Amino acid sequence: MSDHNEKVIHQFKKQAQDFSNKNLSLSNEQYIQWMLSSIPLDKRHSVLDVAAGTGIISRAMAPFVSQVTSLDLSPDMIRQGNRENEQQQIFNIQFVQGSAENLPFEDDSFDIVICRLAFHHFTDPYKIFSEMVRCGKRDSTIAVIDMISPREARLNQSYNYYETLRDPSHVKALTREELIKMYESFGIKVFACEGLQVEKSVEDWLALTKTNKEIGSRIVDDLKDELSGGEATGLFPFKKENEIMFYHTYFKIIGSK
Repeated sequence: MSDHNEKVIHQFKKQAQDFSNKNLSLSNEQYIQWMLSSIPLDKRHSVLDVAAGTGIISRAMAPFVSQVTSLDLSPDMIRQGNRENEQQQIFNIQFVQGSAENLPFEDDSFDIVICRLAFHHFTDPYKIFSEMVRCGKRDSTIAVIDMISPREARLNQSYNYYETLRDPSHVKALTREELIKMYESFGIKVFACEGLQVEKSVEDWLALTKTNKEIGSRIVDDLKDELSGGEATGLFPFKKENEIMFYHTYFKIIGSK
């Protein structure tokens, strides 16, 4: 196993129990519906959810499709996901432990292949995307939803620096243009392409990853400095009821093979 994959497993062991917390944007019903609104769901469809985590998007899709296969690298995330599936009495989801870089499925196996809020953890996003495309049937739907980096080079570098500081398994959030180019490179015909600005609580953001207090304080201090006219972090901080917040931009790009 690669050093990076071990880092991912370590980081998500810390996050598994709180990952589906309804108070976090990860499980926000409005955002989930936005993500799914452009995906054609059908009771005959089989779905592959790549880097599924605890299966948040898998459970949202499950009532509308035949079967969901939820693949994740982290055994802790899978255990938590199975617990939540059982609690919610959802029986058409199967978890599989494995790496997104080498999906353990035959070519042309699924009607929908989706990856939600995970591409920023991948060292080789093109490799993962090629595997997603390989596993999709002819005319299948290929969907990627992720946070995107600012386009401007200095902000892009700063944004990814703070994300990695907070969570060492973060590699790089792609830009909108990079995601579109990736789809074009594989000949996937894009039919939905949209961004959504999402408010985040800095306190909750740091708590989920159990970020070291010293590092967390450093990030908060830099955000406060930006609010006072200091150097831009790329996180676009603001205050809301005396709490420091910032913006993530979620971006969905969906196409057909």
